[in-house]
Amino acid sequence: MFNVGDVVRIQESDLLRGGEQARVMQVLPLRPEQGATREYVCEFQRPPQRFPGSDRFKFCIFREDQLVVQEAI
Repeated sequence: MFNVGDVVRIQESDLLRGGEQARVMQVLPLRPEQGATREYVCEFQRPPQRFPGSDRFKFCIFREDQLVVQEAI
C-alpha cells in the first residue's frame, strides 16, 4: 500500500507512462467491485513523451499492481 506523498515508478508495461516516476497525490477509497485492489491518483512532473506539449495527462489513476516504490523524484 502507498501513501500520499510517496514517490512511485510506473510499471514498464504501461504504454503511456511506463518507467516514469510520479508522486501519489490521493489514495482512492476501495470499491466493493474492486476487491482489495487500491487505486491511486498520481502526479507527474512533465507531460508524457508521446504528448510533450500537453498537460492533459499530468494526473493519472493507477492500480496498486501498476506501481513500484521509488526513493525520490
